[in-house]
Amino acid sequence: MTIWLLTSEFPPAFGGGISTYCMETAKMFVSNGESVTIITQDYKVSSLTETKENGYTIVRFNPNNSFTSTVLGYEAHLSFAFAQTVKERILKNGFPDIIESQEYMGIAYYLLQFKHLLYPIYKDLKIVITLHAPSFLYVEYNKISKFKLPYYWIGEMERFCIRAADLVISPSRYLVNELKSRMKLDDIPVHVIKNPYQINREFSITEIKKYKIVFFGKLTPQKGCLEIINYFKRLWDEDFKYSLQMIGGGDHLYHPEGMDMNDFIKQKYKHEIKNGKLKLLGSIPPSEINKHINDAHLIIIPSVVDNLPYTVLEAMGKGKLVLASIQGGQSEVIQNDLNGFLFDHTIIDSLKKQLTKILLLNDESIKIVGENAYNEIKQTYSYATIFEQKKPLLQELIKKEKKNSLFPFIQPIKLKVAEDFIKPTNLEPLLSIIIPYFNMGQYVQDTIKSIVDSTYKNIEIIIVNDGSTEHKSIEILNVFTNNPLIKIINKNNEGLALTRNYGVSYANGNYIAFLDADDTIQSDYYKIAMNVLLNYNNVFFVGCWAKYFGEAKGYWPAFNPEPPYLLVHNMINSSALVYKKNAFLNSGLNDPAMIYGMEDYESVINMVKNGYHGVALPDPLWNYRIRKNSMARAFTKEKQIYLYQKIADKHKDFYSNFATDIVNLLNANGPGFNYDNPTMRYDLPSGGWINSKLKQFIIRIIKTNPFIRKIAIKIVGILKK
Repeated sequence: MTIWLLTSEFPPAFGGGISTYCMETAKMFVSNGESVTIITQDYKVSSLTETKENGYTIVRFNPNNSFTSTVLGYEAHLSFAFAQTVKERILKNGFPDIIESQEYMGIAYYLLQFKHLLYPIYKDLKIVITLHAPSFLYVEYNKISKFKLPYYWIGEMERFCIRAADLVISPSRYLVNELKSRMKLDDIPVHVIKNPYQINREFSITEIKKYKIVFFGKLTPQKGCLEIINYFKRLWDEDFKYSLQMIGGGDHLYHPEGMDMNDFIKQKYKHEIKNGKLKLLGSIPPSEINKHINDAHLIIIPSVVDNLPYTVLEAMGKGKLVLASIQGGQSEVIQNDLNGFLFDHTIIDSLKKQLTKILLLNDESIKIVGENAYNEIKQTYSYATIFEQKKPLLQELIKKEKKNSLFPFIQPIKLKVAEDFIKPTNLEPLLSIIIPYFNMGQYVQDTIKSIVDSTYKNIEIIIVNDGSTEHKSIEILNVFTNNPLIKIINKNNEGLALTRNYGVSYANGNYIAFLDADDTIQSDYYKIAMNVLLNYNNVFFVGCWAKYFGEAKGYWPAFNPEPPYLLVHNMINSSALVYKKNAFLNSGLNDPAMIYGMEDYESVINMVKNGYHGVALPDPLWNYRIRKNSMARAFTKEKQIYLYQKIADKHKDFYSNFATDIVNLLNANGPGFNYDNPTMRYDLPSGGWINSKLKQFIIRIIKTNPFIRKIAIKIVGILKK
């Protein structure tokens, strides 16, 4: 098999569970004769670089080479760059049999979007998602608002990755159960296969320092670092004599206090640190961890939520006594009192009772438990064992011809009215393109040319003249009167909403598209959009990203419009969509009561509410002209507030279904009209010299440079004071 592993973390630049998993998995595959390539980001390289290590290939790419560096927030941009890198490598090296990716940060989000939107390079890829640390779960336990942007959207990206993968693997049942209450998972089979961890040495008991107790993990709330200190403080107050050593990096922002976790612990527990009870060893290089672990009497891993922490496998593999919480996949590794020990955060004094019992064990008992731990890891987690479990699933996936007629929406909504989708016999059924027209003679010829140049050829163009008053604009329509592709309909001025609806009544095609008379399209937009509509029973409209031209430059990315975020802000280029006509007639007609605009946004909400889902092509295929005198320029804040109220009143039943999420999104981020891209951060200073592009550049620097990140966390702490 040819296997590509996508990862945001790989040694030596990263430690931690995902990094360890990728290295161990790569070695496992190589040891069984498979061809393995690791693909990871590296902001220090200028172009795609390849190196060989331990029998596998490492491909490093610089995400900033993607045009989305100023279009998307850090995580979404990274995901887009992964998709582009996969494409680049396929064109150079051919297709892999399997691509495996983490779900964390949604790095496979755009890869899976391109796959399910049937882009030629991507559509036949076999993509496996292995669950590690979904941020939409972990942010809760790290005491961060999961509704704050971009955290909310990163969670949506992760959910999509899980729902859209060809195969989903979880190292623990615990994680699967945690996710079931946080996303739709009942229609997706999740296979539980442990993480590989190879031990190549014989068991031997090392001399321990009696009562040396070590915490092993990151200093984040999710890892239980605060709980364990509180447990020990109560013990120390009861005259417990032994200290707690904590191995784990700080440089993690403790969000409730707005400061580095390391600094917070030092501040809150300065007395315990001063008297030697609490010892913070900080972040230790992997090469030096052994000397702190090997002579430990007890390793404590007190996560409040976890998947399958490698710290447990590493410690047990050394034959160490491990005391871990049951709140994680570690409870599926440890058999209490046999190869380790478990406690329960929800039971008072659970840790105290277990700790007391462990410290009273004699040398022979310590050896027996340690040897049991060693044997469990060596036998159950070896490369041979895990490969034999994973290999059949991958081989079956490679052979499988998966032709899915349903797009994997995060929040699928059942059609209110059952509708049979009959695929047309004609490979290119007629597409009717409706152009609302009012005094646009200066631009409409460019619009028509872009449509005529489209690679999708079975079209008709309907120009609906909404009572134009400019002589030149009326005259320019005469240019098209003899064009067999173009039909011109004249009517009294009634506004954009009724003009769009009126145009549809003249459409001969079962598929329709709208395009404003001053905009243009890229030549392949309609072909790509129609391919999606023709292949999915549950997709009823298609949009794309916008590229600005005229009096401004840049891009507006669009996203698959799904609640609850859809009900807070428009997610798609709703004035240039391509539809199945019946779906539009049933639920998409523009409401003329939206007198100031946003009738297209309201139309999208109504369609989704009734189960007529739509998708956004992650591709700038619609060219949106920016003009000083356009309707959008006259769109005031007061008008927006009024229209949001009209929409909410009209769809109060739909809004009520997501009321809690909507309130939380608004509380965390403010009114929806204040932001237009869920991948960005909006809680940082702006204005003046700190424009949007500079802000996102600063965020990327902070996220990719540990030293600068540390300084930034310190600055945040100072500002919070």
